[in-house]
Amino acid sequence: MKVLVVQDDPNVQALWARSLAAMDHDVHLSDTETAALDALQRVGFDLVLMDLCMGGKQTLGVATLATYRNPRCKVVVVSGSAVYSEKKLFAMSPAVAAALHKPVNIEDLISVCERLTPGWRAGTNSTRSSGACEFRC
Repeated sequence: MKVLVVQDDPNVQALWARSLAAMDHDVHLSDTETAALDALQRVGFDLVLMDLCMGGKQTLGVATLATYRNPRCKVVVVSGSAVYSEKKLFAMSPAVAAALHKPVNIEDLISVCERLTPGWRAGTNSTRSSGACEFRC
């Protein structure tokens, strides 16, 4: 799978990238919303793993472009804000397939990414909770 990691914290970005690369995914990195949007213009990704807020602003435009360029792309949003429940994140963008809250356990992150492989089918607007994560299904 081609995965775009959109994260401005270099330590978190490196951890996510190493973990996904260890699963034999083709991982691309972006540390700004602009870099992520540029990458999405050039490459069709299967999965986008993104921090909701970078540089003081929301990055949901990344999710929208990712699914516009590839309707089968799955977007996982990670938020450190208590203001956004998983349901609010799903309401903000139909592109969001799963939502996690910080701090993110790397095993939960890997589990979510495995769940969102190309064989997994998203449905309408219902959600299903799975431990530390909630999925749109």
